[in-house]
Amino acid sequence: MLIEAFSEAKDPSKPHTNEDRLVILPGRAYAVIDGVTDRLGTRYDGMLSGQYAATIVQGALEQILSASSTPEDGFALVRALTGALERAYKAHGVFEKAKIDWNIRLSAALALVWVRGPSLEVILVGDSGVRLNGRETLRVEKDLDLITSTLRREAWPVIVRKIRNRAQHEQLSRRITWHGTRQAIDAFDGLLTADDMRQIEECAISRSLSALPHMSRDLIEHLVKGGIVNAQGAYQNDSSTILGYACLDGFPVPENLIRIEQFALEKVETVEIYSDGYFEQGAAFGVASWEEAFARAEREDPSKVIHYLSPKGSTEATWADDRAYLGVKF
Repeated sequence: MLIEAFSEAKDPSKPHTNEDRLVILPGRAYAVIDGVTDRLGTRYDGMLSGQYAATIVQGALEQILSASSTPEDGFALVRALTGALERAYKAHGVFEKAKIDWNIRLSAALALVWVRGPSLEVILVGDSGVRLNGRETLRVEKDLDLITSTLRREAWPVIVRKIRNRAQHEQLSRRITWHGTRQAIDAFDGLLTADDMRQIEECAISRSLSALPHMSRDLIEHLVKGGIVNAQGAYQNDSSTILGYACLDGFPVPENLIRIEQFALEKVETVEIYSDGYFEQGAAFGVASWEEAFARAEREDPSKVIHYLSPKGSTEATWADDRAYLGVKF
């Protein structure tokens, strides 16, 4: 067996801020955990909420899957991880507040490969991915992310026409994505006008409708106008809406939002697990190939508004996101 792994924080000069975590239990389980970027600066034990969530899930997963008796299936495992996060809320005295305020929640995505006798089980909660044998990719894509990424892409040219500084381009585009088009215009210190925001809003809604013809205009407008902070959280673990998505956050995860697939272990030669900080897959197995693909994406579209749409882009000092890769060759 060969195992290769790599992770880097979005700010390489601050490795301690990395919100991605790895779990490596040789012969038993392998996982990448991606802590969801904090929206308001909420901290637990000195860590931003996403990093703390990933740390809690990592510890719980290692403990649960190292025990002699393990959960009966993937759904039971997700419930156990949910319980670990619930206990963390209660330890900090914020469980009741977290029920009603999604912006302070401990949230993390999970991509897990669990070896169970002759079978290999893939469990996905969120948008991290798994590639098997270098060919078959399993990942849950979110329409919601496409809408917020489109909002940022439509804001980009408006911002670039008015401001030359690249760091400000990123700062303002993220602010629009985070807080939506209906935030107070004075938040932009005179750099953008009400007319600018109307143009961005209209273009983002129009482009999103074209890209997502199955989506209602009302849903798209709600997300564009409110942004991630004011609108996205309401769809977390909500299976009643087309925008609903799964996330480990200490509250029940609907089973129909969890993706679980089983494969015959004897037919699997390689497993590769990665967080969404990788915008392109490696051409071959291993850290070197995936880092080569990462570098190419950064050269071609560092701002993530052309080829690799994202709610966040890279700057001269930071990457768009933390990234993690875990490869296993049996």
